[in-house]
Amino acid sequence: MPNYPLIFISLFLLCTHITTVSALEPPLATQNINALSGRDILDQVSERHDQVYEFEIQDMTLVDKAGNKEQREMHRYKRDLGAGSSRYVSIFLAPSGIKGVSLLTWKHADRDDDQWMFLPAYGKKMKRIAKGGRKNYFMGTDYTFEDLAAEEKEKFSYQRLADDQQNGIALFVVKSTAIDKISKKQTAYAFRKLWISQDTFLVARVDFFDRRERLMKRQINLEPVQIKGDLWRHNRIEMEHFQNRHKTITIVRSRRFDSDAVPEKAFKERSIINGLLTR
Repeated sequence: MPNYPLIFISLFLLCTHITTVSALEPPLATQNINALSGRDILDQVSERHDQVYEFEIQDMTLVDKAGNKEQREMHRYKRDLGAGSSRYVSIFLAPSGIKGVSLLTWKHADRDDDQWMFLPAYGKKMKRIAKGGRKNYFMGTDYTFEDLAAEEKEKFSYQRLADDQQNGIALFVVKSTAIDKISKKQTAYAFRKLWISQDTFLVARVDFFDRRERLMKRQINLEPVQIKGDLWRHNRIEMEHFQNRHKTITIVRSRRFDSDAVPEKAFKERSIINGLLTR
């Protein structure tokens, strides 16, 4: 049975946006933010923005180097099982040529995540994503399978760099580097840099550097909405691949955070293969 990890971080799942509206919670409002380590900052991102259930309807636009555009519709489901385990599924609803194409990920607390892909045109069987294949790109987007898997913080170092400021907004800057032997071998990146707003702890930007430490691509996040309290989400994500001269733009049309929107059957292989999520 398959396993699915977010965001889509991994990175697609990170709450990523700069905003000045929300204030720090009392425990941090009086704390010297200069004392926070890179790991402390990433822990705050998770604590404030991770949700047990999440469903999104997304419009996706792929833009090639000639400016040609391809429009898609995607649904994304996430369900937290507790104790460090989660399940995720992303499924295309349009255009008709890719309807039903799905990525199923199970995040495990005690071992590497599992990922499966379903391609209806190739029969009623899900294909496991090999560990060595996680550097490959998902369905022509600028996201690799690695980007769409959850990140276990214990397998990465988070180095806090000099703070930054953009448009008057104070930002933490954190360098994320794989330190686990297997993760270092499987990753496509030498490291990533994350810009995180100091008031809401939302990730505003992520730069990806290839194995030769050259800037490969950049994810920026726009159009924030406050869900409730300290919980925020972004309604627009832009991933630009500088080396491939390609861009993936994602617009979130709607979202829900209740269990009814994320039924357990959504993560069943049978449901995906039989098209229950596309009806």
